[in-house]
Amino acid sequence: MGRILVQQLVTLDGFAADSAGNLDFFESVTDWNEADADQLRSLDSISVMALGSTTYRMFASYWPTGQSRDELIADKLNSLDKVVFSRSLDKAPWGNHPPATIVAGDATATLRAIADDATGDVIVWGSPSLADQLFREGGVDEVWLQICPVLLGEGTRLFPDGFASQLALLESTAYDSGLLRASYALV
Repeated sequence: MGRILVQQLVTLDGFAADSAGNLDFFESVTDWNEADADQLRSLDSISVMALGSTTYRMFASYWPTGQSRDELIADKLNSLDKVVFSRSLDKAPWGNHPPATIVAGDATATLRAIADDATGDVIVWGSPSLADQLFREGGVDEVWLQICPVLLGEGTRLFPDGFASQLALLESTAYDSGLLRASYALV
């Protein structure tokens, strides 16, 4: 039985995007090499990647293309089975790789069923709306954060308003670039 993990790049004040939905704060990290090497090792436990439709469009325009050829995690990420939650998409191609499966139904129940049958874990990458639903419905086992050394002051928060949970620290790493990586289990 696999776990359901939410991974998100966030600012130190907990935002996953600025107020316009942009991710420019990623640029506050000037060297991703060490973090990407750790990320690649973490992906060994993952068998399925779940995305919302907006994040799918962003990922599909980059990861399965030549633009990502120098990215350390590209091959592993592209090889994962993919599920996209969308009521508007009717297909979800992924370059030369098998397309993603589209699901229009209940994300929490669907991901729990997938995790129960998976050989590894299910990772929800980005996808704040999908993550919001999973957090609210108790569908997240762990949260993996990459915390960028910047404050936005406003934007799209990772955790939904009113969401509360005890967390148990599983691991943490600080990088010379200022990036912090922290993984927590929801208890």
